Amino acid sequence: MINLKTDSWEIKNIDTILFDKDGTFIDLHYFWGKMTEMRVSEIIKRFNLQDTLFPVLCLKLGYDTSNGKMLKDGITAMYSRPVIIEIFCKDLNNLGVSITELQIEEIFDGVSKTFYENMSEYTKPIENAINFIKLVKSRGIKTGIVTSDAAESTLLTLKHFYWENLFDVVIGRESTKETKESGVPVKLALEKLQSNPKFTVMIGDAPMDYIAAKNGGVERTILAATGQIDEETLCQTSEFTVSSLDKISIY
Repeated sequence: MINLKTDSWEIKNIDTILFDKDGTFIDLHYFWGKMTEMRVSEIIKRFNLQDTLFPVLCLKLGYDTSNGKMLKDGITAMYSRPVIIEIFCKDLNNLGVSITELQIEEIFDGVSKTFYENMSEYTKPIENAINFIKLVKSRGIKTGIVTSDAAESTLLTLKHFYWENLFDVVIGRESTKETKESGVPVKLALEKLQSNPKFTVMIGDAPMDYIAAKNGGVERTILAATGQIDEETLCQTSEFTVSSLDKISIY
């Protein structure tokens, strides 16, 4: 068991930590910015749309091309992949683009394959988060990833950075039929780790991580302002917030 402490709060008796991926230990703006650009470019090409729609469609997906930042209230920050596809499909239809959710999913899958073949170009670690994960792992804590991204893609990321030994289980969007927010992926991670939610902490960067944990029976969620949402806003969701994971002491 370990305890986690900052100047503002303390969480005791932890033997398991579940981590979100993007925005928590992977630079979200760089990663999802490039992914969004590739998705929109493919849609424009596939449906022979005007290039002037590029920044508009990127913005619909929650990426502001003018400053290279993901929006804290954009759909990529707020929702899981199925909901993102549903909303984006309606946005495209309202713009006169005759496209279905199935077609969007197929385009997203194709882009993901290309993206992960060149992941070293698009993926940047959040170094202080990786150091934190290495430290808790060295203390014998069970660790897992619960992400809305694909488990297969996540495993490729871990392999690329030689992080396979940092996590005991990876739960992605294809691991269950339910979305991350439902709490089912968190429950599955706990089951595979044989962990008690009472001694588990979730660490993420968005309210969705808090909801996923709570619905999965995990009452304590640490939110780090290393993604799209600032610390002040995150404080409205969880009392356990930090600007970055290197602000947390382990004892």
